[in-house]
Amino acid sequence: MGENLEKIEKKIALEKTRTLPPKLENVVKAAAILIGIFEILFIFNFTFTVYSLFDRLGIRIEILKLDFQDQQVMAFVLGMIFVIAFLRYPIIKKDKYLKKVQLIDYILILLGLAAALYKFWRWPTYMVYYDVNQTDVIFGFLAIILVLEATRRAIGWILPTIVTVFLLYGIKDAGFNWTRIAQYLYLDQGIFGIPFYVMTIYVFAFVFFGAFLLKIGVSDYITEFMISIFGPRPGGPAKAAVISSGMMGTVSGSSVANVLTTGTFTIPLMKKAGYPPEIAGAVEPVASTGGQLMPPVMGAAAFIMAQFLGVPYNKLIIAAVLPALIYYSGVYLFIDLETKRLGLKGMPREHFKPIKYFLRKLYILLPIVVITVALVWGIAPHIAAVSSLGIAIWVAWVSKDEIPGHEPLYVATVLITTLLMFTGRQHAKPVGVILLIIGLALIIMAITTDKVEFNEKFYISMLFIFLVALGKFLYMRKEEILLMSGVFGIIFSLIVGYKSKTEGGKAMYSATYESMISAGKTSTTVMLAAASAGLIQGVLTMTGLVTSLGYRLVDLAGGNLLLLLMMAMIFSLILGMGVPTTANYVITSLVAAPAVFNAVANNPVYSASVPGYATPIALLAAHFFVFYFGILADLTPPVALAAYAGSALAGGDFWKTATNSVKYALAGYIGPYIYFTHPEMFLITVQQWTPEVALRVLYYFIATILIMYLLSIAITGYYKKPIRKELRVIFGALGLVGATLHPIPIALVVLSIMGVILYARKS
Repeated sequence: MGENLEKIEKKIALEKTRTLPPKLENVVKAAAILIGIFEILFIFNFTFTVYSLFDRLGIRIEILKLDFQDQQVMAFVLGMIFVIAFLRYPIIKKDKYLKKVQLIDYILILLGLAAALYKFWRWPTYMVYYDVNQTDVIFGFLAIILVLEATRRAIGWILPTIVTVFLLYGIKDAGFNWTRIAQYLYLDQGIFGIPFYVMTIYVFAFVFFGAFLLKIGVSDYITEFMISIFGPRPGGPAKAAVISSGMMGTVSGSSVANVLTTGTFTIPLMKKAGYPPEIAGAVEPVASTGGQLMPPVMGAAAFIMAQFLGVPYNKLIIAAVLPALIYYSGVYLFIDLETKRLGLKGMPREHFKPIKYFLRKLYILLPIVVITVALVWGIAPHIAAVSSLGIAIWVAWVSKDEIPGHEPLYVATVLITTLLMFTGRQHAKPVGVILLIIGLALIIMAITTDKVEFNEKFYISMLFIFLVALGKFLYMRKEEILLMSGVFGIIFSLIVGYKSKTEGGKAMYSATYESMISAGKTSTTVMLAAASAGLIQGVLTMTGLVTSLGYRLVDLAGGNLLLLLMMAMIFSLILGMGVPTTANYVITSLVAAPAVFNAVANNPVYSASVPGYATPIALLAAHFFVFYFGILADLTPPVALAAYAGSALAGGDFWKTATNSVKYALAGYIGPYIYFTHPEMFLITVQQWTPEVALRVLYYFIATILIMYLLSIAITGYYKKPIRKELRVIFGALGLVGATLHPIPIALVVLSIMGVILYARKS
């Protein structure tokens, strides 16, 4: 299965990576690790945090004051991305180029490093004088060409081709003013614009967090736990896939990645339970795609949306809650009806691990709880991700059964320390004292009892406890302590794991080390897509094309809002068939979203701003609209990468699988229209919460789920027994009309559902 999975991964990702010799593989690993180190030191401001720590101890280490500006860090990261991309991805996907790194690859690596590091060196001077010289122009165009080539190798032809079209238009519009183009697309914005900035500042931290959770088996735990709960029930494996993939979406944020992790387990189980390959292969992609819509960790594009809209990410995840619940409710309803239609039964309980085992290990999910709380609390997203990574490392060590130790005791220690870590400065000293008492208690127990031994679990726990206690005694800010717990957690795990002689300890060392490398490698395609998208954004804003295209769309729609929304949907879906979600969102948010915004900006429902921010409600709703359909492109034929992954794993027909995927994800295709026309469903758009408003939002939510239920009955044609075609047509029409959420159609929807239920009972 492993070899087949590797083939599927390469085919789905449309990429073939080289098998590098050890020396060059070490170069790739070094570049990946350097990205992480540079991010931690200078993006997360860890150098300042450590300087502050030592300064409070009366020790001043001046070198820790070394700092680089964001543009310089982005330039360094891009240089490392060039190294990874040109080594791993050949110029042509043929055996000759796959087996050996060519001279041209080495030349491109050197040129890429030169173009990136020149920006690194040049930026401080440029910021003072704001002048552009001939050398800037040369390196600027070199960087642009290399970004396009690296993107072509890693992602394919479509995105670079689109970027090239925009670039040619920008060059012509600028009157072949090379200086202006290089300044805008290299020195100021373009490559290093908002998309790449967001990837570097925020998304990399979540990629690292997700890579570690995957390495330590959190995805396997979630999937097996859900299977254990739902497996013995009718359609259990499919329902487990829906829930586990939704939960894994909070970690991965990638449709195809979710399919290739949870799907390797759930799809064979679904087939074993009796589902046809075309249904088993469709359920997993639909559930996995929804992961990018599911808070707290949504797709990378959501972080860019926060920057574009000027609304904090923690607010956007609140806005996404109801749509995500509706999406998964719709999927679940379809699966339930399909299961009953097929007459499937549950699988024997003995096929699954006992639920007691998973309940005993429930604390493994603590990092996801921590990151959710931290994000909702308003802690900076990258700090939330890194701090949760520290907790994940500690929890992972505690969960190792092969390392002796009283598990409940260690779990209690982790929970208490985590809670105390989030306390403010006003409670610093008492909290520090409590932590010291906990640490001393563990030492005493290690000396006097057999519940605690001087082993890896003990060492890791003591390091975390005393680190947090030190931060509290020095009155460090909560964010500083959280950041330290994550970064030092990596260091602790590497040191203790390296010295460990147990299999569990060695596995943790490997997981920590490989996660750092995996994060760098995984981020390559995302970073390149963001850099390319930044070029498109740069051209659109430099030329003013962003405004004219928006007005052109409005003119084409003739002022009809529904037609304009449908055009925006089609634009997003078509673009998403060959362009990664991040680049898709950047383009559609700059072209289609403003057009939709302008069409409704004067409407009283939309003209108000999101409470507490200057962002118009219409703009928020428009951005969410194109964001959703950009993600659903992964399910939409003819490309449908996530559906392709599911069909490949299930061994089913691609077109049937993709058709089923669209069918099961119906809530994703209809929902955005409902949310746009009823923006209160985003919750953060409500001007003032009153009982009346709360009831109205609740009505919208329940009505939307009822619509999805009726549509699922109409499309599957089954409710305890087959339903006649004419009734299915009527139910389908009612469901679509009910999408207006007007009380009369909703009343008819309710009556139809009740009628179906009563009819099924009588017969």
